[in-house]
Amino acid sequence: MAEPARPQVYLLSDGTGITAETLARTLLTQFDGLQPGWHLRPFVRSEEHLEDIFERIRSGPHPALVVATFADATLRAQLRDCPVPVLDIFSDHLDQLEQVFGYKAESVSGRAHGIGDVARYDRRIEALNFTLAHDDGLATGDIGHAEVVLMGVSRSGKTPTCLYLAMNYGMFAANYPLIPEDLAGETRLPSTLRGLRGRLLGMVISPKRLAHIRESRRPGSRYASLAQCRQECLAIDEFLYRERIPRLEVTHLSVEEIASRVRAQLG
Repeated sequence: MAEPARPQVYLLSDGTGITAETLARTLLTQFDGLQPGWHLRPFVRSEEHLEDIFERIRSGPHPALVVATFADATLRAQLRDCPVPVLDIFSDHLDQLEQVFGYKAESVSGRAHGIGDVARYDRRIEALNFTLAHDDGLATGDIGHAEVVLMGVSRSGKTPTCLYLAMNYGMFAANYPLIPEDLAGETRLPSTLRGLRGRLLGMVISPKRLAHIRESRRPGSRYASLAQCRQECLAIDEFLYRERIPRLEVTHLSVEEIASRVRAQLG
């Protein structure tokens, strides 16, 4: 018996397409083993452009699905001519939102991921610059501006989590690596961090998972050995307990999940 054809997913938008892609990929995670072909078509701004895409879709392969986020009402109406099923995010929800809020949607493309809210955009850029400057304890002079300082052993996910918090939420996030020398004996919290209690959060990870991550970076090294990882993970547990720093178990969490739990833990 021939295997079923690989499904194709077309992501259409008059903006960046980020919203369409995020939603589509989230929905498809519920179909284990499904590996569709992805086709991103951003900045579709004319009926002619959209019809050209329809022609491409008609030519196959099939089955195919369109996920669309068109703010433009004319383009949304044209989706009725699409040759395959469509998830039309805006049409499915804007009418209901207009009824709930008593406002008419303005149908302006690009607002979700553009510079519509200048203050929010500027805040994200400032937060990103701060996070880059305070990666791995690079700068501590103005670390008091941090809204959160993530602490943990090397390769526990501090940097990507801080960058995610800055880019998506405009949070001033810093991270401080705890190396074996920091964790030896009765070492106390670095003086630059002592005034930041309530903003400190320890990230803990299983030794086995940590060794796997490090092995892909520095294969065969003592740094990646399970024995070294066990030693460091035990030491940071003791350090966080001694300093009464809240801890977050990240072994099985994605960056997105870690970031959400960081925000929730900070209140």
